[in-house]
Amino acid sequence: MLDDEADDEAEPSHYLGISGTELVASYNWLDEDRPKIIIPGKPPLWTPPETPSPLQQDAGVYYRDRNAACYPEHPMEPAVVSVMKMRHAPCPVDVFACGSTLGNLLRFSWGSRQSFRMLLEMVGGTVHLIRREESPRALIPDVRGYGYSFPEAYTTWEPEVRNSLSHQRIIRYAFGELYLMVRFEADGYIGSGRAPPLSCGDTDVLEHFEQWHVGERPRAQASASWGVLSAADAGAAVPQDCIFELKTRSVKKQGDEDTLGKQMPRLWVSQVPTFILAFHERGLFTDVRVTDAREKVRDWEAANQAALGRFLGLLKRIIGTAQSHRGDELEIVRQEGGSLEIRKRAPGAGGLFSGPVRGRWAAWLGEDGEDGEEEAAA
Repeated sequence: MLDDEADDEAEPSHYLGISGTELVASYNWLDEDRPKIIIPGKPPLWTPPETPSPLQQDAGVYYRDRNAACYPEHPMEPAVVSVMKMRHAPCPVDVFACGSTLGNLLRFSWGSRQSFRMLLEMVGGTVHLIRREESPRALIPDVRGYGYSFPEAYTTWEPEVRNSLSHQRIIRYAFGELYLMVRFEADGYIGSGRAPPLSCGDTDVLEHFEQWHVGERPRAQASASWGVLSAADAGAAVPQDCIFELKTRSVKKQGDEDTLGKQMPRLWVSQVPTFILAFHERGLFTDVRVTDAREKVRDWEAANQAALGRFLGLLKRIIGTAQSHRGDELEIVRQEGGSLEIRKRAPGAGGLFSGPVRGRWAAWLGEDGEDGEEEAAA
């Protein structure tokens, strides 16, 4: 078991922060009968109406984990597929995770009593942390308010990415001596800022993956099959500095809580620069605030050095445990208020990736993860 006293990093001898943030890959989930993504996809564009009108309250089915709901067999597989399609040259990666798993470990380092579970496994020289709910299609209970109807009314999926359900991004940055690759869901982007589609050379990107075809269906001209997952080229890469996080609140709570302050850990992990906070009165949004949160995130980082030291220490110990159990399928479990336990995964818990993707991903990562730490520390 691991407790929350990471004494070796609790009093960092030097400043701990995130540096060198870069967009590595992105993709959109499409609303289709079978799992399909488009790469690089594009987040919804911020398109507020000129004259606001009252919105209907949220009504529908909302999943806790979009990736698990769309592809329950291997929810992290679309992320690594998009990385390998958009970035042929490998780069050092010590930890591959998502905003949820890193957020849980960060809160644990803060002393939170919240329970969580995640899968832990080494592939190549990289530790992978995979979110795991009670069910892949676990729902968000008791959804109330306008957290979903507001973005539907104030953002737009552009023509090349219509029929999208979600935009997922994979970024990479250095934290301490570690390189982290992090997948997260983006709420949208502002303005016309965009980069050309990330190129994989002069040939069709899908030609590079023709040998990865593991399904029985013939490959369509514009898509490649990954078992039951298919991937197609569509969209354009959007710079990270255009991305925003969005929250809605009733005007009754306008002075009662620091909504932006509560989002600092999430904005820090995902390196999202802009925060939109929209206040409504009975569904009518007349106070929508768009804030550049970068300076506040830097201030939060500086004010929480001891906690970030514990977080870094925890990540290092998880890496050490995974390295000493290379080849084992592990999981990290924390019951409410208890210690953090790393144990062998129960039968039937599922694997990280399908066989063909796992082999290619291990080759992309390389079998030795030490180079990444040395480069990060340089």
